[in-house]
Amino acid sequence: MDRTEYGQGAAQRLYDAEQKLDLALAALNDLSSFLTTGRIDHQITAVVGQEALTAITQAQGPVVKARARLLKAHHAMKADARRLRIEWRMSGPFEPKPDEDQPVPRPTGRFLEAVG
Repeated sequence: MDRTEYGQGAAQRLYDAEQKLDLALAALNDLSSFLTTGRIDHQITAVVGQEALTAITQAQGPVVKARARLLKAHHAMKADARRLRIEWRMSGPFEPKPDEDQPVPRPTGRFLEAVG
């Protein structure tokens, strides 16, 4: 394995870890939303399920903190790769990479789904 392959492997594993944390956070949010909406739809008192909802909400904090720490690792890995001249993008040197500080616009259809 050369340095480029090593860099691509590191980038892929970092991307996978970032995606898994995002999916975990999305799953927790979906669970909270489902429980709350279901309680409202079925006219169940707010007292029922509050303890579970509190626990689910508390579980989100560590996931958000882990995501922030992983973002710091991302920036550190990027700096190290540049310093060592390691190409660490998943697809090699021609992979499109947005500016790190800019949002990446991607159509999801979620807004329309939520409104419709």
